[in-house]
Amino acid sequence: MHKVLQKRKEQQKQLVELAKSYAQALNKQLGGPVTAILTGSVARGDFNLHSDIDVLVVSAKLPADPLERSKLLYSVAPPRVEPKGFSPEEFQAFKSKNNPLITDALSYGIPLNED
Repeated sequence: MHKVLQKRKEQQKQLVELAKSYAQALNKQLGGPVTAILTGSVARGDFNLHSDIDVLVVSAKLPADPLERSKLLYSVAPPRVEPKGFSPEEFQAFKSKNNPLITDALSYGIPLNED
């Protein structure tokens, strides 16, 4: 059983590194502060072979238009990465409404950068 758990932790570590590289690429693309938090099944550790890698992104530099925002977020996303982007104001508004995505990210999310 120990080998299985060790392999699982290694798989999670690889997925976290992929998410971190996405956060770095997005930070470079936006040219400024980006807060990125890994959330969902990969952060919890209950992912499977087909799980996506949920990354919550907060930045004042994200486009306001939802289509442009999505286009930008996915422009540097590797396969499996599913970004969800918010402005700081949107993040605070959803946080105050106890949005499940925000609550989960704050509860068990894994920070992907220092911003």
